Formats: sequence, C-alpha cells, structure tokens
Amino acid sequence: MVATYPVGQRGAALFESLVAFFVLAVASLVAAQLHGELRLHGDLARQRSEAVRLGARELETLRAWSTLDAASGATAYADVVDAETTIDADADPLANTDYRIVRGIDDGAFAGAKVATVAVEWADRGGATQRIVLDSVIARSDPLWSGALAVGAGSAAPRGSLGRSPLVPVTARSLGGGRSALKPTSSAGSAIVFDERSGEIVSRCSGIAATTATRDLTASDLAACSDGRWRLLAGTIRFSAAVPPLAVEANDLPLALGVTLSLTGGSYTAAPDCSVEAMKTVRFASGGSLKIEAVPLDALPSSLGLASWSETGDRHVAYRCIVTPRGDGRWSGRSLVIPSGWTLGTGSGDHRICRYVADADASGAIDANIEHPADYVDVTGSLLAQNFLVVRGDQVCPAASGGDLVTAGIATQPHQP
Repeated sequence: MVATYPVGQRGAALFESLVAFFVLAVASLVAAQLHGELRLHGDLARQRSEAVRLGARELETLRAWSTLDAASGATAYADVVDAETTIDADADPLANTDYRIVRGIDDGAFAGAKVATVAVEWADRGGATQRIVLDSVIARSDPLWSGALAVGAGSAAPRGSLGRSPLVPVTARSLGGGRSALKPTSSAGSAIVFDERSGEIVSRCSGIAATTATRDLTASDLAACSDGRWRLLAGTIRFSAAVPPLAVEANDLPLALGVTLSLTGGSYTAAPDCSVEAMKTVRFASGGSLKIEAVPLDALPSSLGLASWSETGDRHVAYRCIVTPRGDGRWSGRSLVIPSGWTLGTGSGDHRICRYVADADASGAIDANIEHPADYVDVTGSLLAQNFLVVRGDQVCPAASGGDLVTAGIATQPHQP
C-alpha cells in the first residue's frame, strides 16, 4: 500500500529542516561572536594588568634614586626627568603587544618634591589604542635619612615641641636656659618649672600675680621658688550625656568636680597637689594665621586682647596633680574624680567615670602606666593625657569597635564607681 499525504503537508519536513538549520547557524554565529568577544576582553584584561605592572615598575625605578645630584654610576634625584621607552613584544615571550611608556615629571607643583605621571599605551587585538595612567609624588629627601631608621636612638632623650622633652606640656612657657614654666590653673598664684631636657619638675614658685597668664611668664616672675624633684600627672575630663555615650565627641558642659590622687606603695613626704579648671577652646586670627587655644570656660575675648573669637564647641576640665615621689624617685597610686553636687552610681540620674585607654605596647591589656591603667605602679616620670570620660550611670563605658584597645582616644574602660 502506498501512503498518501494531503497536498498542504507536502514539503513540511524539508521546511522544518531548513528552519532548524537556520536556527542552528544563527546560534553558532552568535556563539562564535561571543567567544571572540570573550577572547578580546580576556586579552584586554591581561594586557591591562601587564600595563599596570609596567607602570608601577617605572614609578619604583624613579623612587630608587640614591643621591640628590647627578653622579657617575649612581641613580640621582636630578635624573628624574621626562622620558619615553617602548617594550617590544618580541623581546618578551609572554607579551602579545608592544607597550609605550611615557613619563612626565612636574618639579614645580610642590616644593621639595616632583610629581610623576606614568602613562602606558598599547594597541589591543582590535587595533584600538588603550591607556592607563599612574600618578605619584617623589620627595626630595636624602636617602641618608632613611638609613637613620635602622640606627638606634642612643642615649639622647627624645624631643617634642620646641625641642623640649615630650613630658613638658605644650602650653608651658619656654624661659630660656633649658627651663619652661606653667601655671597649674589660669588664676593660680604659683607656677611649676620644668627641665626641658628631662621633663621633670625642678622648681615650684609662688608669689605670681593671678592675672599673669602662662604665656606671659618671664624669668623675673619666678623669684620665690623652691627646688626639688616632682612628677606631673595631667589630663582632661570630658562629659557626654548621649545614649549611648560618645567617646570621641564628648563636649557637654562640665560639672563641678575635683581630682585626688591616693598614693600607695611606701611613704611620701608630701601629699599630691591637684588642681582642676573648666576649659573651652576658641578659634581666632592672629598675625595672619588661625589659632586655636584653650581658655577658661568663663573667659571673654578681651582676656587675650581680642575683639572677638569663635568657640569651637569643645568643653572639658583640665586637671594637674603635682606628685612628690618616694625616696627612690617613684610613686604608685590611683587617681579619682570627686563629684561636687552630683553622684556616682548606676542609675539614670547618676554618673559613671570611664578612663580613656590605649594599648601602647600591644600587649592586649592596659598594664603600662602610660596606657592609663586603673592603678599606677612605680611611676618614674611625668604622665600626660591621662584622660577621663563622664557618662550617665545607666550607660556602659564606650569601647572601640571590636574591643580594639590600640586606638588612642576612642576606647574607654570603667573606673568609677
């Protein structure tokens, strides 16, 4: 029997085959085009990485100078000039294109430095020009100074501001002859005198006019003085009523308080002498420059001989304790904040005292005197920046993120109650 089909179905199988073949051809064409694009982009990514490597190598070469002035057989800072080089693909079996490296040097943008711009250009597989640019600054610093980093400090004492020991407060007035003086508070009738080399308090002077500021002290003001050896314990006390408290932005109006230092570990010939003063910082123009200075909380611009100033919003209590050490030159003890008209406790109407701490020796604990521990042990020198934070009693002392104790000025630990 011979099968027969309706006239409308004749050639349908051939047509379907042609359609399938066409779809397959289009899909193959698209796949081939996609594969080409992937190869092009993969190749471009590889070339870009190589260009970045070449540019970074060029910058490192520019930084690797060994002498300031041009010298035979040595790379010099004076040789850091405009230049152009070409990397031939035939010279590198891993490269598939030529690279053109153009460096531009601007030695007038900054004093004592040159701005280096390195551009790397190449032609990609499609013939288009590609380009990456790297910028850097090359300082004119004698390489001899970098070698000093490997040399020990020796027996010389470190120096802080004005060439003085870091243990001398920045606000102390330099009197010449290796001495600096500081009034414990703005209205005090006394002053302490530091040896600028060691940072020790070597004299305590009285009979100073209350209206004489530390910045105006002269050698003639220090007539009635007694010599000796004392240590300074100093810092600030800040307030934050925020919930949760803010360790970094604690600028609330200070409450009345005092500070005491309870000594332990032996006998002492005199009790510590602690003083406190509520302060604020102000901003003003003087001599063509902008200055920021801490002044008493109730001070007026006229106290600095100014017509006006701007308050920065920073308010705190500055405290200083003058400590007479034991016979071995050391002292041990614990500093405490004494509230006046307010209470310590854990209620919302009470307050809590926190210590700003910093793990300076990366030991994982606050155990060195400079780190502001709860109790000081055998202190041999002055301690500055031993700061406190007062928060609401129902709040916890704020810690740095992740409990990190390294970040100075951010992490705190409970102190009182």
